[in-house]
Amino acid sequence: MKNNYVTNFSYLKVVVRPNFPKFIKKFYSIFRDHGSLPLVKILAIILRSGFPKYGVKRYPEYMLKLRDGTRLATDIYVPKEVFKKKSKCPTILVRLPYWKNSLCFLGYAYAAYGFVAIIQDIRGTGHSSGFNYYLFTERDDGLETLEWISKQYWYNGKIGMGGASYFGITQLALSWDNNYLTCIAPAITSSLNLWKNNGGLQIHALTTSIYRIMVNVTSHRDAPNVDKLTYLMQERYLNPKYALFNDPLKKKTRIKLSQLKGKSIEEVQDLLIAYYKINNFNPSKRNLKVYFKFLNNFLITQGLDKDTHRMPGFLDMDIKKFSQPTFMLTGWQDMFFEKQLEEFLDIKANAIGIAKKYSKMLIGSWAHAAIGHPESFISNAGIARFFKEFLSLAWNRYWLMDDKHALSDIETPSIKYWVMGRNKWSYTDNWPLNDVKYKKIYIHSSGNANSRKGDGRLDFDKPVEELEDNYIFDPMDPVITKGGRNLGILKGARNQKDAEKRKDVLVYSTEPLEYGVEITGPVKMILFASSSAKDTDFMVKLVDVYPRGKAINILDAGIRARYRNGEENSSLIEPDKVYKFEIDLGNTSNYFRKRHRIRIQITSSNFPRFDINSNLGGEKNPRDYIIAEQKIFHNQIYPSHLIIPIITKQK
Repeated sequence: MKNNYVTNFSYLKVVVRPNFPKFIKKFYSIFRDHGSLPLVKILAIILRSGFPKYGVKRYPEYMLKLRDGTRLATDIYVPKEVFKKKSKCPTILVRLPYWKNSLCFLGYAYAAYGFVAIIQDIRGTGHSSGFNYYLFTERDDGLETLEWISKQYWYNGKIGMGGASYFGITQLALSWDNNYLTCIAPAITSSLNLWKNNGGLQIHALTTSIYRIMVNVTSHRDAPNVDKLTYLMQERYLNPKYALFNDPLKKKTRIKLSQLKGKSIEEVQDLLIAYYKINNFNPSKRNLKVYFKFLNNFLITQGLDKDTHRMPGFLDMDIKKFSQPTFMLTGWQDMFFEKQLEEFLDIKANAIGIAKKYSKMLIGSWAHAAIGHPESFISNAGIARFFKEFLSLAWNRYWLMDDKHALSDIETPSIKYWVMGRNKWSYTDNWPLNDVKYKKIYIHSSGNANSRKGDGRLDFDKPVEELEDNYIFDPMDPVITKGGRNLGILKGARNQKDAEKRKDVLVYSTEPLEYGVEITGPVKMILFASSSAKDTDFMVKLVDVYPRGKAINILDAGIRARYRNGEENSSLIEPDKVYKFEIDLGNTSNYFRKRHRIRIQITSSNFPRFDINSNLGGEKNPRDYIIAEQKIFHNQIYPSHLIIPIITKQK
């Protein structure tokens, strides 16, 4: 099916590790085990995080036995002074699926600054045994690990946690109704369901990348020389046929996540055993054949309906019992951002005690552990700053060592955010901000807004009588993703020149701005559109256009027509009838500078970021799709517009 490929790994930046010679692998292994501490000292100078004071004793790998017989591979890093004197010391726990040996740097870093560091392979990954339930067991396994730490000679009653993405989720899994934890620092992560509230679209590339990661971490004891990239993964990234959506209006699923709420891990296990008809299942051992079936159902075929507000393992989370202060690090271009912001605001509103008062969020311009904006090289907001904040040394010194001088901004407003374009930090306790005025900015054209060479315009004047814009949506010739809130493919703000050449991309731009405009907060598109199909998609992208023509994506989102009234209230559309679509693009903070332009792109696909609508509305077709004619309206009756939050106190 290679003739159906519409992009390539180079364009998408899908990374496959090179096959290094054995001597290079051996050298890296030696450096990893013996060069990490010198590297910590070098990075301390670069990151300006204070010079580490301690030597480090790394214990041999310890296999922590859980009550069900599973053994969790655990590395222990202790400051040498603590090791020699068998003295007391605070602990930082890191539980991750990404091969603990590959991230031994974290252990050396925390121990060099005076903490005992515990780095642990979660169940069913790395050197640990057990069946990996994808998040379901992280709370139970983590609580047993905390109980074990409390019995060690160095334990002084204070435990923090660190990590990002999945090993940020393992922190949140222990964040409520827990007397062991003193503080946590989950970065670029959330316990809220990533697969919900995406306008009904499926996050296709992100799901493929998570599938690829979990296949790799469960298949290899150590980080593989070459990441596994199966035929299915490759087709899902490159071939639109593998992304076609044509579900019946009422899809039947065997298991819903909501059915598992209130159930113990033993009850969940029994349900899976019955569903997969497994004989002699042992949760303490890996069973990759069953696991890959489970993973395929959960992520690829959608046989397990992810219908809950929270992720697996968090179905019974009670935010009112969330009691430890939390430092959340995130970025405007991160895939978890919207969920993480929602979760942080929930903590500030409903948690108790010091968690409510002192939890903090830092929002940079970053993507998922990567540069998120072309100006992110700036020293106080670039990728170096991300990794400094990821370590959270000052946060942990404040809460775990009672160093009240470690955090100079502990009494400042709870959210610190980077204003892109202004390239400066701001603070707020309220989100959305108080000093915001929501303004409607309308799309216009003479009926030919196709591509950036068309006549699409954007301004604050309400349209009167204007011709609609038309384009053809061919599911087998989708618009290719370039940047955005992604995982496994190119992330962040990127030049959109390739997409803007296409006739199936409508482009609407303001005149060069006479003065700068800052938008900070949620952005929404009100779109009036019709289609020749019974079901289809519409995509909207907010773009910042530089004076020389570079056009970088700030926000993008879409909607599936059948879900225009919500994911729980689906219905097909009547062909050629005009409908109103409300598309939440998400939150941002961007300063459109003087002489820049504000731009909107409208189209019907964004592959492989999202899946592709077949336009069939659940009906069968020999080709598995049909081509649709789309119309975008902007007149007095159907005034399509973007609602933007403009800061009224322009600086």
